[in-house]
Amino acid sequence: MILAAKVALGCAGTLVAGTAMLCSEGFLHVDVEQRGPDAHHIVVMAPAMLVPIAVDIATHFADKRKMANAADQLEPWMPTIQATLGGLSRVEDMTLVDVNERDEHVRVSKFGGSIVVDVNDKDAVVHVSAPIRAISSTVREVADSDASSNN
Repeated sequence: MILAAKVALGCAGTLVAGTAMLCSEGFLHVDVEQRGPDAHHIVVMAPAMLVPIAVDIATHFADKRKMANAADQLEPWMPTIQATLGGLSRVEDMTLVDVNERDEHVRVSKFGGSIVVDVNDKDAVVHVSAPIRAISSTVREVADSDASSNN
């Protein structure tokens, strides 16, 4: 009986630790509300760590030339991207882009540890929030995909 309790406790602890690790980079939140006669509302909230993991898996199945091309295009910009994302994670919340047109409004902002994109136009309302740490990990994974595809 005590052995079964220890096994159950070990399994529960592993589950909690795994969940905590999976959620450690925060959550990716996508909310799309399409307007009109065929209106749809889609909400997706997933652990942000899944994105760099998906990129890593995709590098094994994707066209090697396309991944190498993406990595080659990112490589000269990596210092700039890393400095920008690092700087954004340390500054106060701010609006980076704010565009107002007659029927459209687009705002890109830094809120907490995330980059938030809000688009509101006559056809749809879109909200995307991605943690800066997950963006950084994903970009790094794509940039490193060239090295991993050569192995």
